[in-house]
Amino acid sequence: VRDRPGRPLLAAPDPRAAKRAEEQASLRDVTQEAATWFTRQLESSNGAPARDYLAKRGISDATRDAFGFGLAPDSRSALKEALKKFPTAMLVESGMLISVEEKEPYDRFRGRLMIPIRDARGRVIAFGGRILGDGEPKYLNSPDTPLFDKGRTLFNLDKASPASRQTDRMIVVEGYMDVIALAEAG
Repeated sequence: VRDRPGRPLLAAPDPRAAKRAEEQASLRDVTQEAATWFTRQLESSNGAPARDYLAKRGISDATRDAFGFGLAPDSRSALKEALKKFPTAMLVESGMLISVEEKEPYDRFRGRLMIPIRDARGRVIAFGGRILGDGEPKYLNSPDTPLFDKGRTLFNLDKASPASRQTDRMIVVEGYMDVIALAEAG
């Protein structure tokens, strides 16, 4: 459609943008499936130590469910096996697996309490994982991916935005558990 000769009224769709949007949708499928699997692991008998940790921190079951906590078992291949319907390259690109030259890709998160990181629309795009027990690093984040830019993502924005619009205020704290403790406090 043109409003005058030679000048389009509507811009033609950018095929690169369409391809990027399709890739992002596929990666969101991976991260959502991982979140669901992590949640099932937390609810299983293997999740008892992680559930105990949350209880000691004063995190109620309702808050645990609201934030979508999960558990990454201490395994190099449990998540990879659980998400085998996705190509390995996609699991690496989503940050779920680590790929090192001349080695089989393996699970990034092992032996960690998993905290989904969501975009402003509430879609899981990445994870923060807190070690259970001793070990370093204490927190391990997903790497930057086509979905997740750590420097541009504010944890819990999807839940905080409605209240922020009503009050014209937002409280910003340092870490995941600080945010969750505030939510637990009401």
